[in-house]
Amino acid sequence: MPTYVFHLHDGPAVPPQAESVEATDLDQARDLAEMRLLLSSQFTHIEVLLNGEEKLRLKRDGRGS
Repeated sequence: MPTYVFHLHDGPAVPPQAESVEATDLDQARDLAEMRLLLSSQFTHIEVLLNGEEKLRLKRDGRGS
């Protein structure tokens, strides 16, 4: 399984917190990232990276890119 890295942001002045997760594909990584945002209200958005390349970005309000 590929290893994705989540960059969890809680504000512009604080460096992101990095977490590694294994997921079968980008769809599963997106699901895990959405759950991660829901589990902690401290984070405002999350970037999902694979091999150092940003694959998607999710915001707490439910919008993503």
